[in-house]
Amino acid sequence: MKTELILANSLKQLMSKESLDDITVKKLVEECGIKRQTFYYHFRDIYDLLTWIFLNEQLEKNIKINSWEDMVIAIDSYVRKNQKFIQNTLASAGKDLFLQFVFSHMYSIILKQISEKNDVNADYKRLYVSYFAAGITNAIVVWIAKDKNENVLKLIKELQYLIGKDVFC
Repeated sequence: MKTELILANSLKQLMSKESLDDITVKKLVEECGIKRQTFYYHFRDIYDLLTWIFLNEQLEKNIKINSWEDMVIAIDSYVRKNQKFIQNTLASAGKDLFLQFVFSHMYSIILKQISEKNDVNADYKRLYVSYFAAGITNAIVVWIAKDKNENVLKLIKELQYLIGKDVFC
């Protein structure tokens, strides 16, 4: 297994038990049995490792993603599988890394949906996609903070009502 992945899995494991602010490089390397120098060969600090995690995380492969609604379901599945890790990330200075993770996934699927409209100006398209991706991302994060046990379909219905079902088609 690659060193980066070993460190990432160890950080996720530690964050399932304690806050990111309480995790030190020393504690992390002891957890995974890697030398401290090896950690610093790959990463500058814990936040650099957290960045690496969100840049390399994959959403569930068996969820077919063709729309922003599908993406919300995939993100919900990811959050449920990594609940404590995500909660501790959102309660730390690393919150923006999770926001960027969700935003980039949402941006790519909305861009794909709207790219089928040939009559839309490229600059307007980027603004439009950014606007909706940011709004949906924020709604997801608020929803995670509010009630993690609530059915994701309720969130999707509320967003469809606000956005309109066919806004990207």
